[in-house]
Amino acid sequence: MTRHGRLFPLALLAACLPFSVHANSAPLASDPHVAWTRCGPDLVDPGWIRTWGDRLQCGTMRAPLDYDDPSSGDIDIGLVRVAAALPAGRQGAIFMHFGGPGVSPQNLLAEMAAIFQVASPAHPIDGPKRRIAEQFDLIAVIPRGLKGSTPFTCPTPLGIPAWRDTTVYLADWNWAGFVRDTRDFADTCRASPLRDHLGAYAHVRDMERVRLALGEPVLNYLGVSYGTFIGAYYAATFPSHVGRFVLDSVMNYAGTFEQQLAAHAPAKHGLFRRTVLQPALANAAFGLGSDADAVMQRLSSMPARVRGPWQARIESPAELSATLVLADWVRDDMASWTTDEAWDSLGVRLLARIGTHRFSTDDAIDAAIRASATSLASPLRPHTAAPRDLSMYYAVVCGDTAWRKSAADLRTMANTIAARFPTGSGAPVTVGLICHHWRATPRPSPPLSALAQARPMLLVQAEFDPATPLEGALNAFDASPGSRIVVARGMRAHGVFGLSATPCVERAAGIFLLTGELPVERFNHCAYVPEDPLARPVRETHDLPPAHDMRADLRDALRHS
Repeated sequence: MTRHGRLFPLALLAACLPFSVHANSAPLASDPHVAWTRCGPDLVDPGWIRTWGDRLQCGTMRAPLDYDDPSSGDIDIGLVRVAAALPAGRQGAIFMHFGGPGVSPQNLLAEMAAIFQVASPAHPIDGPKRRIAEQFDLIAVIPRGLKGSTPFTCPTPLGIPAWRDTTVYLADWNWAGFVRDTRDFADTCRASPLRDHLGAYAHVRDMERVRLALGEPVLNYLGVSYGTFIGAYYAATFPSHVGRFVLDSVMNYAGTFEQQLAAHAPAKHGLFRRTVLQPALANAAFGLGSDADAVMQRLSSMPARVRGPWQARIESPAELSATLVLADWVRDDMASWTTDEAWDSLGVRLLARIGTHRFSTDDAIDAAIRASATSLASPLRPHTAAPRDLSMYYAVVCGDTAWRKSAADLRTMANTIAARFPTGSGAPVTVGLICHHWRATPRPSPPLSALAQARPMLLVQAEFDPATPLEGALNAFDASPGSRIVVARGMRAHGVFGLSATPCVERAAGIFLLTGELPVERFNHCAYVPEDPLARPVRETHDLPPAHDMRADLRDALRHS
């Protein structure tokens, strides 16, 4: 099918640790080498080490700190790979990048490889994945700055707690605190010389160095989210070395991080109204009435402590209903507080009340709302650290592309989001403030026109992606001559390939990675088909978890990366 304009509705968004530098080392570019060994539990979950055995390996490669000045020293670059199941039939390697920035790829690579490995070779949709696991090494280059490579960590954490949303706490004294805390965080991150040698410019050269070390004639690639930015950057930098590239959940790599984040709030709020609010109002069993303005007023009047984090998580009518009910309970609970210590036990009280409350007259909807409410209340208890390394996130985001907004511009953005896009969250404002103070010169980038010299790529996308919207993906697609795109209509997800039963996406990406065959048409789409674990036969194995569980785990990891 030929694309005619925008065929789909607007889908909506998204002193440091010392390191080893050998100042007098010789230039390394002519002698790349990877030393492989068994992975240790400090880098990969022990369960995956047991599962994969000798097929799972971790590697280390020396690389220049500064590729434009190799005499400046060298650092360690880490790798992880799951070797092809059938070495005699090995075709090559596929490099993978799971987004972020700041997301460690080791466990994600092991899990994606397992999803491929358990696929039935005869299955019409999943068969190519099994053959990919048999014929290709799957490899991830650990971005410099993360554990496994030479690390980068800001010595002082950001002083703004996750719940303190810049679009909720709008008073002048709050804003002054946001400006001060983001400036202090950015200032403490400047000491390490590694700060200026992170991000896409260095990472694609590290990837190319690994390709040379492994003797691969071309680089095949699967990138998700920020991984699509990396993929396009590599293709424009080394167009003659591009093999089979699949870009999944596509960032608008034709623009900047600042532009991507500026589009986040209006896009996310529009997605909320279309896929959450309207369906909730259309079904009386959710108990929200039929007045959209009244529901929005309830959201805007939620207690500030929960409003920011809870609103950002609403992706279904059940989550909306649960959020509003719990917000009322929190307000009632707070009325009796005499000290802030009551917050520490609030989650326990909410969970107790959830267990006895009837949320809906419809049994299925009642169960869905109860599950959502339990999920909302549970994070009020102690929880584990976020999967994304925030030091690395800001080092990359603030340094890869230019930031032009002033603090005054960002204050205006905060007020606009609060007034017009209340479910959009203040993350773009917080990130913008940090990057405003970061004061980094944007790293060099290749002209996107060089993509015309590279082999065409395959882009795959959910129609309703809350983090990297379809509109931005289409802008990136327009900047990629000869490439193809496949859209899963009606799918709300971040991360598509391998995580659904959508025929056009799963077959196109699998076949392309396996054989190099692209769809004939430039623009392709089909209706989203969710995974049905009972209808999708998989190879029986005692060594790997159930495919359904692995897909659910990977979906959650990509959603929060």
